[in-house]
Amino acid sequence: MSRVRKFFLGHGIVKHKPANAIRGQVFIVLRIWRNYSHHDFGLERFIRLFLACAQFLSLGLYLKHLLGSANSTTRKIAIEFYVFFKMACPLLFLAAGWTKYDWTIILIVYFLIETVIYVTSLIFISDVVRDNVQPRRSLALLFINFFELVFDFAFIYAFYDLRVKDFFTRDLLGGIDAIYFSFVTAATVGYGDIAPKSSVAEKLAIAQLTVTFIFVGLFLNYFANLLNRVNKVDTTSAFKKMRHTPKK
Repeated sequence: MSRVRKFFLGHGIVKHKPANAIRGQVFIVLRIWRNYSHHDFGLERFIRLFLACAQFLSLGLYLKHLLGSANSTTRKIAIEFYVFFKMACPLLFLAAGWTKYDWTIILIVYFLIETVIYVTSLIFISDVVRDNVQPRRSLALLFINFFELVFDFAFIYAFYDLRVKDFFTRDLLGGIDAIYFSFVTAATVGYGDIAPKSSVAEKLAIAQLTVTFIFVGLFLNYFANLLNRVNKVDTTSAFKKMRHTPKK
């Protein structure tokens, strides 16, 4: 058990107790409203205020709030499990054949919107967030978010394929077909045996392509710049000595 604990936590947990999540989000909205850290105006200001207020509709925020008595590391690991759960949810729904239930599309669309708002917030309001941004961890979570969105769209395609006549050029034969089409759309490699036929399918494909361009063109470039800053290797003798000093 100790080895498993060390595998997930490394040398140990950060015992720092984070601030109340909901109260902290209120302060973020106020800092943007009062221009404490950045003088914004016009469209940028509207987007920043919208993204900060939209966080109050996020389940992730209330998960942080429920873990208010926990330490910082426990809260971060809980959020990571929540991100993995959101990625696995559409896959589980497809495997179980739950595309026939209407409530599943509501949940999947909610997860999709929540993820898009969260990732967009990393760009537009990161300057007012007090939590330390760890570029490598954020980049790893970003990749998981990207796969989650691919699987979310796969479920949406499978859901509407059952309800819209001539949704695609041919009927989907199962969840694998839906995932395949979603990956083809996200990769922008063009369509072959499966292609949009109805206007609903075309609009969904446009929405997925828009989200893909946001991820690839903006967010990955942003985190690449952050990684570039933290990847500077210190080769001084003091650093070499510190690396090999056993932890007391």
